Amino acid sequence: MFEMNHDHVGGRMRFRQMGSAAALAAVVASSSLVFAATSASAAPAPRANQVAAAKTCHITNISGETLNVRGGAGTKYSVVGTIAVRGKVPCGSLGEGSVRGQKYTACGATDSDWKTVRIGGRDGWVAAECVALSI
Repeated sequence: MFEMNHDHVGGRMRFRQMGSAAALAAVVASSSLVFAATSASAAPAPRANQVAAAKTCHITNISGETLNVRGGAGTKYSVVGTIAVRGKVPCGSLGEGSVRGQKYTACGATDSDWKTVRIGGRDGWVAAECVALSI
């Protein structure tokens, strides 16, 4: 089971795993965008409304160095791609949302929020502290 919180100050959606469920079944609708989170172990095929969200949502690498894109929401997952400095890629299946995953220290902060990006035709995860969102 997962718990979802909305950070009213930062405007972020946060998901925290509670227990050992394999996937989050809840879908949160906001405006015309739909956000869905799944287990970090496998990237699901995007739904039509998620693809529409990804086309209007982009992630830009603001880390100052090449950013690793991982196969799941944590540094324990393999690197499946990279984003160049100031590189811009479409958002993944979470749209502008984020998921709470493995804790990391990067880009001057320690956090556990990860954003999805579309790279190589599938979802990848990047440290939320190292990217900027544009819609």
